[in-house]
Amino acid sequence: MTRGGATSGDDTPGVVEAAEQRPLVVRRRAGRRVTTDPVPGSDPTPAPEPPRQGSGENDQRLRADVPPHWG
Repeated sequence: MTRGGATSGDDTPGVVEAAEQRPLVVRRRAGRRVTTDPVPGSDPTPAPEPPRQGSGENDQRLRADVPPHWG
């Protein structure tokens, strides 16, 4: 007799039902990105972006920008 839980008709210990073995199927979705037409009047060859800031360029301002109670 087992304690707690439901029991099945077959109480043979160590027996596990075998699950049906099927190969794992991985489905990849293609074409999830949407492309749109450019807005009328937009420049087909836009100017390049300006260079990014250096990593330490804003450090002094960030160090000075502290709450008043930090003294």
